[in-house]
Amino acid sequence: MSEASILVVDDEPDVRRMLQVILDRNGYEVQVVSSGLAALMAVNDETPDLILLDIMMEGMDGWEVLKLLKMEERTRGIPVVILSARVEPRDKVRGLQEGAVDYITKPFSVKDVLESIHLILKPRAS
Repeated sequence: MSEASILVVDDEPDVRRMLQVILDRNGYEVQVVSSGLAALMAVNDETPDLILLDIMMEGMDGWEVLKLLKMEERTRGIPVVILSARVEPRDKVRGLQEGAVDYITKPFSVKDVLESIHLILKPRAS
């Protein structure tokens, strides 16, 4: 598998650690950050192939990060998968309308996250 790079943005240390280990074991190059501002700085330094984005974070929330990513020409095309504890259908609709390619609710299954990533990145590999 080609080493696709994934940026994990989540303010929960346990979630960041778990995703780091799982994605690393599955052959992805992983960077983890704990805030929206850190995510924007990381994307500015090196453009990831995919972003896993939490919504409810202190300071700049995931909605704001998503909006800023989609406004910039250079980052607009990065696929964003939202990982959120917000389970309301309207949140999922909002995420997809604002440019996310998938919306996975917490607690999530590792299988669902890996399948989503694979489906999104598969076209890039071929």
